[in-house]
Amino acid sequence: MGCLKDILSDGSRIDIGILINATVEESWLHRRRSHRVVILNNVEDEIEKSRRNRVDEEDVSLRLNGKGQGKKVFSSKETWEFIREKHQLCHWYNAVWFKYSTPKFSFILWTALKGRLATGDRMRHWNGNPNVACVLCNESLETLEHLFFECEFSAQVWEVLMKDILMDKYTVRWEEMLGIMRDLTRDKMQIFLIKYMFQATVYMIWRERNRRRHGETGAPAALLIKILDKNMRNKLTLVLRKGDSQIGRGMQYWFMTR
Repeated sequence: MGCLKDILSDGSRIDIGILINATVEESWLHRRRSHRVVILNNVEDEIEKSRRNRVDEEDVSLRLNGKGQGKKVFSSKETWEFIREKHQLCHWYNAVWFKYSTPKFSFILWTALKGRLATGDRMRHWNGNPNVACVLCNESLETLEHLFFECEFSAQVWEVLMKDILMDKYTVRWEEMLGIMRDLTRDKMQIFLIKYMFQATVYMIWRERNRRRHGETGAPAALLIKILDKNMRNKLTLVLRKGDSQIGRGMQYWFMTR
């Protein structure tokens, strides 16, 4: 029936005569009573059945899994599945978490998709009088969609890196890019290049934006393009070394689009 203190109220525990912190052994020693409440009589029956079926063995610690079954072996996976809150998958999850992604890139993109990056449109609700303009192109209001990649500076970076890969699907619109990354009809290698470069570019643009906001000298778009291009080549080299030729062949495709 479960744990007594979970199924009985304080008053019911008093009626049955078992303390809230009683052990199973102590419940066996209590004197059986008759009750008007059905559940209390059911509890008395279960205690009596347990007393009759007890064996003289050492207690064993069991861990409940999600199905309510007790297991001797601890499983971190089953424990996490049992205690975590479960929700429907968000539509953009596979644009953030995928094989061979870089954790720091994924984290910044996840923060952006949760609406937690401190862009100008969010900062204007803070106390004081913060500068809410885009420091990359001096647009009067910096928004997530503007920064990635409608801003003149970030659009220049994005276009050089991705126009020849996206071809007729090329866009600087945030929501349209999320839609492209959900397109299951695309080649696995190609969708990896799009996802990885999207994450990496979001990370680099955000870092460059923060550097300028804190008074550091801005880097030209050409330098960011060079760094991102090298980062992609390094990632594809690593994938090839791991033996994944399906995505690793993206190296040749990447060179073709430069």
